[in-house]
Amino acid sequence: GHMMTSTDVSSGVSNCYVFKSRLQEYAQKYKLPTPVYEIVKEGPSHKSLFQSTVILDGVRYNSLPGFFNRKAAEQSAAEVALRELAKSSELSQCVSQPVHETG
Repeated sequence: GHMMTSTDVSSGVSNCYVFKSRLQEYAQKYKLPTPVYEIVKEGPSHKSLFQSTVILDGVRYNSLPGFFNRKAAEQSAAEVALRELAKSSELSQCVSQPVHETG
């Protein structure tokens, strides 16, 4: 049949929303448990705002606050996590020797 179902639409949207799937791939690559998302809902029900936290490998990454839907909040949390992970992996690549902190 040629019914355009909502799945077509959402797959188009998900191109902007790649962070969750990237984080999932990252977890699989490094044999980590699946990222777990938590949602915090704020404000009155007719105009709730969402903030999300993703937990990966025991570390919590908080999204930016104030999203109008939970999907966007989860994406934001995943983006924050990916940025932090990228930072730490870049650092570990640059630093070939253990750093001894003085003082």
